[in-house]
Amino acid sequence: MEALKLACIGGGSGLSALLSGIKHHADTHLGDDNIIDLDNLAAIVTVSDDGGSSGRLVEEFDVLPPGDIRRLLFTLSDADELAGLFEYRFSSNGELGGHTIGNILLTALTELKGNFPKAIQAASRLLAVRGRIIPVTLDYTVLCAELADGEIVRGESTIPKRENREPIKRVFFERRENGKTHHPPGETYECQAHEEAIEALLNADVIIIGPGSLYTSIMPNLVIKGIVDAIQRSNAMKIYVCNVMTQPGETDGYAVTDHVNAVLGHAKIALQYVLVNNQPAPNEVIQEYVRQELLAQLTRIRSLSEEGLSMLYENKAHPMDVMNLAKHISLLSSETMLVADASKVQVSYNPERENLEAEGMTVVEADLIRDMVVTEGGVEMNVIRHAPEKLVRSLVKIMRNHEKLNESI
Repeated sequence: MEALKLACIGGGSGLSALLSGIKHHADTHLGDDNIIDLDNLAAIVTVSDDGGSSGRLVEEFDVLPPGDIRRLLFTLSDADELAGLFEYRFSSNGELGGHTIGNILLTALTELKGNFPKAIQAASRLLAVRGRIIPVTLDYTVLCAELADGEIVRGESTIPKRENREPIKRVFFERRENGKTHHPPGETYECQAHEEAIEALLNADVIIIGPGSLYTSIMPNLVIKGIVDAIQRSNAMKIYVCNVMTQPGETDGYAVTDHVNAVLGHAKIALQYVLVNNQPAPNEVIQEYVRQELLAQLTRIRSLSEEGLSMLYENKAHPMDVMNLAKHISLLSSETMLVADASKVQVSYNPERENLEAEGMTVVEADLIRDMVVTEGGVEMNVIRHAPEKLVRSLVKIMRNHEKLNESI
């Protein structure tokens, strides 16, 4: 069996975990047994990050955000010591505090080389990177989310942390000019796909979407018409890797079908396989996720309560407006018990309630998870993530079985 050309779509820690597993598999399965062509791997990455070091560099230098690109350069590098330096983050309180060397270097290379793709190529040579890392677009954009109540939230880092916890209806892009969002009334903006990303999708044998934050890592790629068109035209096998846990502010209470329907609602893609985890997470970690979900729900209730109190104190609204707010608060309060349901925190597939097979997709269940400690806002948290090697072993099994099926037809 010939090694397959993979095109992986995503961003953030999810895509990094996937590529880490792919590189490990390729490095440990050399020769005829290796089904993955690492040198022809294409990682197609969202460039909508506006928080932390990336956000500061975007604002100061009006560049594309380097953070997700930097992380993948580190993941795919064969120069371990230099790659580790690339990830070093300054800890001072001065102007360099919070910046990584890699983000600064990519910004400098963009100025020296004249554009972002050439900067990525130069950094890839420096770090002896296997495969290609491709920004999904070269347009300067701001990621926006339309909520179920019609409110528009602007900024990738703002979407999961917003006070209004209404569900996300859709995400879309607005233009960014001079580091700021630009949205003239009535204007419809269509982000242009990077031609190299389109080419990689059309030439791929396998397209893998996910894992990653659904609305801020996956969808920013799938709302670009050129990318969706290329996926639809591609003859590649198409696999969606579903997240293993819900994410407050993005996928509260989502089941596997909710994730898939969100993807298909943004992009009409003929998914052939959906890979889902079937291993239960440790109870103590689940309880921490429940706590985070409750914090999000109670934040919504507090925000609406404060809005109602403000309207009454300042006599700015008709009593009926306040009564409508009170009804909304009552509904959210009644939903709090559902939010506290631990079974709604981990994403798993229930064939009795979900039937993706009827829609032409093959659901593959496997043990995909690991628990690990991450630091967010200076606080250490136990979280559940995809285990890179488990994930890729399952993907390789899908690819092998698919190839065998095609050979037998």
